[in-house]
Amino acid sequence: MGPFDRFNDRAKRVLALAQDEAIRFNHNYIGPEHLLLGLVREGEGVAGRVLGSLGVELSKARAAVELKIGRGNSTTPPSEIIFIPRYKKIVELAIDEARKLGHNQIGTEHLLLGLVRDSGTMASEVLESLGVSLDKARHQVIATLGQQRVAAIKGTPMTAFDRLDKDASRILTRAYWEAGRKQEERIGPEHLLLALIADDSAWLQSAWKELDVDLEDLTARIDGAAGPPRETAKRSSLAPSAELTDVLTRASSFAALRSSALIRPEHLFLGIAADAAGIAVTWLRSVGVTPERAREVVDKDRP
Repeated sequence: MGPFDRFNDRAKRVLALAQDEAIRFNHNYIGPEHLLLGLVREGEGVAGRVLGSLGVELSKARAAVELKIGRGNSTTPPSEIIFIPRYKKIVELAIDEARKLGHNQIGTEHLLLGLVRDSGTMASEVLESLGVSLDKARHQVIATLGQQRVAAIKGTPMTAFDRLDKDASRILTRAYWEAGRKQEERIGPEHLLLALIADDSAWLQSAWKELDVDLEDLTARIDGAAGPPRETAKRSSLAPSAELTDVLTRASSFAALRSSALIRPEHLFLGIAADAAGIAVTWLRSVGVTPERAREVVDKDRP
């Protein structure tokens, strides 16, 4: 099996468009910047929609590439255009991203994840010149993939999933990714806790500060305890564990007690903290976050 056999039709089209962009600029090679232009130009895949939502327009991206690199002096026949090592590395990273997420095919989303994972390329410079950080692009891809997963979960008997507000849905999205990068088969409360830690919302950041929790240390300890990603064969799509469903049920109760029709991030936090046992609550209690302390902080800022 060749390296491109697992690429879906959209990803293959992006590769062809990348070559076309190199020809357009009279470049005799295909690099990360051409791949970026191909992703933007394809437009309809996950990557194209993400880049569009971040304000990356094809005309602006092309102008940025021309400003930084310029155009070649003569046209190179397509058969003589080469892939530079940095381009090959991004393709390898895309394949790795798909593996981590348990996806059997490589799509435009994996190409974009691979591209933003390799900092210091001309593509990353182009993105940043357009006001898009690599972290922001990566977060948006993960959020988009997670929204698809949340949409698949909704409508099942687990009705608490239907009551998540926009911020809580974003956090569940991140939990999906956290489980995927560890090659887990289920999304558990520990992945939700990692998602709450990683979320950059003002309220959560303030709450963690109030609780005097060192987030980097806590994340490192959780990741260290989980061990390296599992090496598995083809894996079915991630699904929520029974423990995560229990957390959502408790979160729903906390929302109702606080007269909220929707489950918000603080209710997810309380749902984990109120667990009687489990990995996530064990880690919270190891840094002094008891159910009582969690409710105190939540009720102080979110009555």
